[in-house]
Amino acid sequence: MQSHRGSGDTASGNAQAGATASIAGHVARVANGRLSDADTEALRRLFLDNFIVSLWGSTRPWTRQIAQWTQRFAGTGASPVLGGDWSADASVAALVHGTASHSYELDDTHNETLSHPGAAVLPAALAVGAATGASQDKLFRAVAAGYEAMALIGISAGGLETVHRGFHPTAVFGAFGAATASLALYADDRGMPVTADLLVRAWGHALSQASGSMQFSTEASGGEVKRVHAGMAARNGVLAAQFAFMDAVTAPRLVVEGDYGVASLFGGPQRAALPSAALQIHAISLKPYACCRLFHSTIDALAELTDNFSLPAEGIGEIVVSGPHLIADQHMLAEPASTMAAQYSCPYIVGATLRYGPYRYDAYDEAFLEDPAIRRIARMVRFEFSDVLTQYYPAQFATGVRLHMSDGTARSSIVVDSIGTPARPLTIEQILAKGDGLAAHGHAPSIKIRLAERLWDDAQGSRALALALARA
Repeated sequence: MQSHRGSGDTASGNAQAGATASIAGHVARVANGRLSDADTEALRRLFLDNFIVSLWGSTRPWTRQIAQWTQRFAGTGASPVLGGDWSADASVAALVHGTASHSYELDDTHNETLSHPGAAVLPAALAVGAATGASQDKLFRAVAAGYEAMALIGISAGGLETVHRGFHPTAVFGAFGAATASLALYADDRGMPVTADLLVRAWGHALSQASGSMQFSTEASGGEVKRVHAGMAARNGVLAAQFAFMDAVTAPRLVVEGDYGVASLFGGPQRAALPSAALQIHAISLKPYACCRLFHSTIDALAELTDNFSLPAEGIGEIVVSGPHLIADQHMLAEPASTMAAQYSCPYIVGATLRYGPYRYDAYDEAFLEDPAIRRIARMVRFEFSDVLTQYYPAQFATGVRLHMSDGTARSSIVVDSIGTPARPLTIEQILAKGDGLAAHGHAPSIKIRLAERLWDDAQGSRALALALARA
C-alpha cells in the first residue's frame, strides 16, 4: 500500500519535522510584537482594497442570498453583518464578508500560495474585533499574524501543487490564516498573550475544516460556490479559534508535517517555509482587473500590443497566450455560462478586454456572456505551453501574448510582473478607483473616501470599521 506520509517523515532524516511548531513560534512573535510604520501603512492599504472589493461583492446575488440566510442568526452576537441591519456571532459575519470579498475576482493575492488572504483573514479578524471591541492597532497586529500563518503554511504545502491536486488554496490555507487572526483577538480579549501552543490548537481544528474543490474551474456554470469558499474559510477560522480555548475538544498538533497534515493531504512534498525579513503583508498583489490574477499579466501584455487598446480587434487573426500547463487545465473554457466561469476563462477574458477595455467589470456579468463581439475574439484565442514562463511560477504569474495580424504581421510581448504586484504596486488613487461604479449599486459615491478616512484614523477601532463597512 502506498504511504501517504509527507516528506518530513522520509528516510532523509525528518528534515521538515517540527514545521508546525516552528511556524507557530514565529507567528506568535508577530502577533505579540509591534508593527512598523511601513507595516501599518501596508495594512491600511489592504483593508481599503478589501473594503472596496467587498462592497462590489455585496452587490452580487449569491452574496445577497447568503447575507439574507444569516438573518436567522440575528442577535446571536455583536458582529455587524455586511449588507444587513443586524449583528450576529462573529463566525456568521465572517461568512458573509468573506463571500463578498471573493465575489468579483478583485481581491488581493499571495502569489506563492495562489491564494487570496484578504478574503479570509480580514473578514474573520474584523468580525472578531467588532465583537471584542479591539482597537485598530490590535486588529492590525492580528491580521499581520494571520497573513503570516496563511502564507507560511501554504508555502509548506505548495500552492501550485494544491491546485493540481484539485483543492482551492484560498479555501484550504484561508482557514489557518483566519484562525490565527481570530485567536489573537480572542486571546487579547482574555488578557492573554498569543502562544505557539494556542496557535497549534487552533490550527489543529482548522486542519479538519479545510477543504474546497477546484471542480468549479472545469464547468461552464455552477461555479459561484467558489465565492463561498473564502467565506467558509473565514467562518471556519473563527470557529477554530473559539474551539482552541476548549480543553476537552482536542485536535492534532502535527498540522503541517503530519502523515495527514496539510502538506500530505492537500499539496505536494512538504517544503521549508522560512519567515522573510519583511512580513508577508508586503508580498501581496492587488488586482486592478476583475478576473483571475493569472491573466493580469496577459491584460498588461495586450495593452502594450494594442497601444493601450486603441488597435481595432478586427485587424487581429489569431491570439496566442503562453504560460504554464495550468492555463490549459483550468482556464481555456471557450463559452462560459456564468460570471465565475467567465472570470476564469482565458479566451473570455481576452475577448472582454479587447472589446470593452480592462476596467469594464460588468463585462463579466450574465448580460455579456453571449456578446457576439466577445465570443468572436474568444474563438481566436489558443494556448501554447512555455517552459520558460513556467519557471517563474508561483512567485510571479508571467504570461506571453502573440498577436497574428490579418495582414500577416505579428506582435508579441511577455509580462512577468503585472500592475498591482509588489514590483508595480497600485497607488492609493488606483485602489480608490476600484470603487468607481459603486454608486450604481446603491452605495453613496463618497463611501470609498469615508472608508479611507476611517482607516487612516488611529482612533477608529474594529467595531467602528465593521459598522462603516456593513452599513455602507
